[in-house]
Amino acid sequence: MVSMRFFRQCAAVALVGAVWLPGQALACACGCGIFDIGLPGLPVTGMNNQLSLQYSYMNQNIDHDVTNNVSNALNPDKQIQTDFYTLYGQHMFNQDWGIMAMIPFWHRSFTTDANGTPGVTDAAQGVSPDLQSQTVNALSDIRIEGMYTGFSEDKSTGLTFGLKLPTGPYNETVMDRDTAPGTGTTDLLLGGYHEGNINANFSWFTQGTWRHALDSMAGYRPGDSVNATAGLTYNGIADTTKIIPMLQFNAQYRAHDEGGGDAVYFNQNSGYKTLYLAPGLLANLDRHWQVNASVYVPLYRVSNGYQLVAAELFGAGITYLF
Repeated sequence: MVSMRFFRQCAAVALVGAVWLPGQALACACGCGIFDIGLPGLPVTGMNNQLSLQYSYMNQNIDHDVTNNVSNALNPDKQIQTDFYTLYGQHMFNQDWGIMAMIPFWHRSFTTDANGTPGVTDAAQGVSPDLQSQTVNALSDIRIEGMYTGFSEDKSTGLTFGLKLPTGPYNETVMDRDTAPGTGTTDLLLGGYHEGNINANFSWFTQGTWRHALDSMAGYRPGDSVNATAGLTYNGIADTTKIIPMLQFNAQYRAHDEGGGDAVYFNQNSGYKTLYLAPGLLANLDRHWQVNASVYVPLYRVSNGYQLVAAELFGAGITYLF
């Protein structure tokens, strides 16, 4: 049997009701949706179908309050380290209509102080730290989306619509509801994209997705979110691998959650606004195979209350076009 370590290494090369505990009341400022839009996840326009395996990594170990990094002693949550493995698929039924699916698998390690209180140190409360940890390897919430690309012959403009399904577990023993692999809710997804050429060497693209929970589970409803990206690609490097530099700006907005562990603090520690700069590379190995890699660097970040954030995020993957 292939070990998980071997799978992680190969993927890297090839390419959140939890139990309500007083110390588990913070949002994680996850921002996981940043990996779901932009290149290489845009619908393909040159071929009808694609299959892609993407690996992403995020280590949230910096305590953030509004726009500032603050002492880690003020946040009960200490670290959230996640490897994301996501299988994307796209199939076009005809020139106008298609379907996309995203199947994510998470390896997440979470450490929190069960005696902690947001904004107050353990010493000020007169308590001792009670550090608890949990690691999960689990399927997260699957996304199924239809798309309409019939606005132009080149399929450069499209609308996307679908659902995020409650396939991921949400009742982990230590993790908060918003750090568990699943939300337990069915969410509506609406979005669109557009691609264009500036000249023979430069192309541009935009994409956005709005997510809205249609229900709640065990008193928890994730806040609405909007993920948007705009970027450039440079197509002027001609060699055997056709290396394409790319630059993306990824913006995210997430509203306050409802319920969950943070409800005891009136959900003031959930929701955020972020803007990332994401330089990267695409390499067309041949007509069918493509690899990619990107790093996401925060330019602007506002968290509601005390949340854990990452210094930077990484992504890489391999795509087969057919």
